[in-house]
Amino acid sequence: MFKHQNKDMVSNFRFFLLSCTLLLSCGLSGQNSDAPKMISGAHFLKNCTLVSQPGNTLKGNNVLIRNGLITEVGAHIVPPFDALVINCDSLFVYAGFIDPYSHTGIIKPENKERSRVQDPGNPPNETAGITPEVNTSTLFNPGEKSVEEMRTSGFCISQTVPYGLMLPGQNSLFLLGDGPADKLLIKSGSGQNFQLEVSRGVYPSTIIGAMAKFRDLYKNASLGLSYEEKYRLNPAGMPRPEQSREIKALYPVVSKSVPLYFLSQYTKDVHKALALKSELGFDMVLAEVKQGWHYADKLKSQNIPVLLSLSLPEEIKKDSTAKSGETAAEKEGFDKKREESYKQYLTQASQFENLGIRFAFSYKNVNRSDILKNIRTLIKNGLSENYALAALTTHPAQILGISGIAGSVEKGKMANIVVTDKPIFDEKSKIKYVFVEGRKYEMAEKPKKQDGGKDRQDPLAGSWSYVVDTPDMAQKGRITITKSEAGGYKVVVKDETNSATEYEGKNVTAGDKNQLSFYIDTDLAGPLKVDFNLTFETSGFSGAVIAGQLGSFNVKGEKLGKPEKLNH
Repeated sequence: MFKHQNKDMVSNFRFFLLSCTLLLSCGLSGQNSDAPKMISGAHFLKNCTLVSQPGNTLKGNNVLIRNGLITEVGAHIVPPFDALVINCDSLFVYAGFIDPYSHTGIIKPENKERSRVQDPGNPPNETAGITPEVNTSTLFNPGEKSVEEMRTSGFCISQTVPYGLMLPGQNSLFLLGDGPADKLLIKSGSGQNFQLEVSRGVYPSTIIGAMAKFRDLYKNASLGLSYEEKYRLNPAGMPRPEQSREIKALYPVVSKSVPLYFLSQYTKDVHKALALKSELGFDMVLAEVKQGWHYADKLKSQNIPVLLSLSLPEEIKKDSTAKSGETAAEKEGFDKKREESYKQYLTQASQFENLGIRFAFSYKNVNRSDILKNIRTLIKNGLSENYALAALTTHPAQILGISGIAGSVEKGKMANIVVTDKPIFDEKSKIKYVFVEGRKYEMAEKPKKQDGGKDRQDPLAGSWSYVVDTPDMAQKGRITITKSEAGGYKVVVKDETNSATEYEGKNVTAGDKNQLSFYIDTDLAGPLKVDFNLTFETSGFSGAVIAGQLGSFNVKGEKLGKPEKLNH
């Protein structure tokens, strides 16, 4: 009788524990109405094709997620009683993608017209673009739409980069989940930034000036750090160290605690970056690289990490019409050179892979809807799928120093996972789920186009003439706007006043009421960032163009036609 009672007590006690567990898990998931609803804190991905890391694919595997971690991986593990089971018979599981360089989660500051500087040779640091003390850990906004856009594209971690000029500030690493920013922060101050983008009209207003100013700041930081170390060891008889906040912000770069992210889009930028590193000796990551192939051997020999820009050039469309005064032979030579440059751009990733250069991708200027499409373009031009996957996962984890927690699907690592219905680089592949530190986000199916949808014209897409009213003369040109199937826009500005030079729009953002904002980088007697803020109507647009210290000017335009019918 006693044994029978004891057995019943044990059974009842187990039932009590099970009930408490279920009540607790339901209660926790209901505490925040804005958070994704979960039955419990555990998920079991059953019978999936697991790509645990590039080159390692295992069929019929299971993955157990609990408390934000991957707790078990294997073919023979069974789901616990409290886990939500997701049948993955025909699904593929990858490590969550890692974005090592973008403005994700950072709201673009408004362009404010600056007051006249009394001493242009010694301007305030903010006016000169020298703000290395700024840290995106205080700027990140989880509700900013780019966070959801990147997560929908399979990204679970971003290293966010501040907006700005020469020394815009420090990066920070964030999970791309929801909730308070401080709960999503992985690491504050994960890197410092430098770029050859200056404020016109004040020092340093040239690239040479920016290089000289950086040298001066770096050397002062080196001296200041050395002095503070001596003072810490034996302060007797020594004045208390006093350094400005911009100098102190460079201490981690001087001590090689963090790398300097040098924005190096073009060949001349890569050359200057390598020269400055050789001179001063800091650790460096080349960011947003578009033309790095000329220095591929140096990058390999010096083991410099590279972030290749995913903002690819437009496909070249052949035009048999020669320009005024151009001979057939000249046109043929120009077209051949342009095609060779275009091909080099698309095969650069493949070349770097063959040389063994470790690279990831930079997402600073790419439309998020074009990310996987552009990677597939690089694969078509020789990049292997394994190396492409490494550039999304293991390589950025290594560059950012987080391989211990992210970059692969392994027991003990953070549960950042992407689940797709086909291999990720298949053109028809769709992302079904994204897990960010164990929290499940299910991707909604995109609604199918209604009948006649192809004929419904987007109010922004097309080719538009423009005229900018400046004091000297009217600046004329053409703006071509194309829209991808995923909804992003690509903008090309053709300045017909300046030898028909073309510029690609960056940070293209569409707002309510047919508004579009973007900027272009020009080089008119020095680097100049030009912001466009436009409002479109049926047959025209109006707005403002802000050209740095030169001021703000009115712009207006008229529609010319559909972009697909134009020659670029």
